Amino acid sequence: MIIPKTFSDGKDFESLLLTSILGTFIALREDLISFRQAESYWLSDFTAELFEEISLSEEIISIIQEGIKLKELDSPSEEYFRKIDELIVKSKELISRYYTEYDENTYTVIN
Repeated sequence: MIIPKTFSDGKDFESLLLTSILGTFIALREDLISFRQAESYWLSDFTAELFEEISLSEEIISIIQEGIKLKELDSPSEEYFRKIDELIVKSKELISRYYTEYDENTYTVIN
């Protein structure tokens, strides 16, 4: 994965934001945080509305909205964890579309 060292445009910011959202889903999957904590970080209607107001990527907003729906599922349940896994995959796929080339002057590769 390639993470920008500087923010030259909105895509750099969105990528960093999405990386943090991905971390929230992974923490939920690993049972490191509760859904209530995830709500306080990213998974709230307020966050989705704010992201819409500042014109962030519709795909990021969609991922947030899907994450919000996790509260409707029984936790822990197979369906709950399956949905988290789907959101992790979607987040990773979206991040990978932001940065596909390595430029050592602008980006740092992390594993």
